[in-house]
Amino acid sequence: MSRARKTPIRHALTAGAALLAGVLAGSVAPADAVDVPSLPGTPPAPSPTPSPTPAPTPAPGPEAASTDLTIASFNVLGSSHTRGNGGYASGVRRTKGVVRLLDKHDVEVVGLQEMQADQMRSFLDRTNGRYAAFPGLGGEREIDGENSVAWDTSAWEAVQKKSFTIPYFGGHRRAMPLVKLRNLGTGMTAWFANVHNPATNRHHGGNDHWRRKAILREAKLARKLHDTGVPVFLTGDMNEREQAFCPITGKAPMRAARGGSHTGGRCRAGNPRYVDWAFGSKQLTFSGYVEDRGAVDRRTSDHPIVVSDAHIDGAEYQQAVQPAS
Repeated sequence: MSRARKTPIRHALTAGAALLAGVLAGSVAPADAVDVPSLPGTPPAPSPTPSPTPAPTPAPGPEAASTDLTIASFNVLGSSHTRGNGGYASGVRRTKGVVRLLDKHDVEVVGLQEMQADQMRSFLDRTNGRYAAFPGLGGEREIDGENSVAWDTSAWEAVQKKSFTIPYFGGHRRAMPLVKLRNLGTGMTAWFANVHNPATNRHHGGNDHWRRKAILREAKLARKLHDTGVPVFLTGDMNEREQAFCPITGKAPMRAARGGSHTGGRCRAGNPRYVDWAFGSKQLTFSGYVEDRGAVDRRTSDHPIVVSDAHIDGAEYQQAVQPAS
């Protein structure tokens, strides 16, 4: 997102120009000015009325910190899944489609899954500084970067970067990213967590138990982050539909960008088609939700990119506003 920038105007005044400005302002007396003494009985000339002191500019209200953004979740299909013969191009070539889709939807913050190291390098090269990513290529292990949060550096900056773990295949721990971002325009901060839960398939059987535990851990994290008074976003390939929606919206004050409800102990997920999710705090407003499975997406991945606009109300999150450092 491009932002208008104010260009400072520099003026150079010569000494003569400065003198002329003083004359025009009345700081130099005219040549024919004469001092006239006061005559007896002549009332003194009235003093000039002082200019009123301007009222101080009121401090901006909480609404000034209200923030709009476009968030997405995208499993980009790891390079290792498309090596050799098949219907997809290499992972590196397919990052062109990733960038096109982010541009198409004007995405500011995206949770990326299966973004393997060669794809991440290509992505960062293609975007040329427009996006930063955590952990990106800087994880403790190369595999950690496959699940990253990326953000538009013209709109957001990172103020905190953390990792948390979930049980993955066979219960082995995998690190997932958690980033606190600050909006450069409003000062609003928000937490962004991104996950990829273990699948159960012919290559990796018996992970249903571990996936349920991972979802419960994600709900617990969302609840804990909510208690900080900062808005929370959770994106990811949950490898579940209703069984992701119901625990997360039931055990944490979260809602799904795609809709659905969970009130009075009754969960209505709304028949989700995909296992890809974007959740946010209940106080947030989502709109314009899209599951893009168009031609570019189909050439890029076996998952849709899910996209939504989100609105953060400054009055709801006054304590989440952080001045520039």
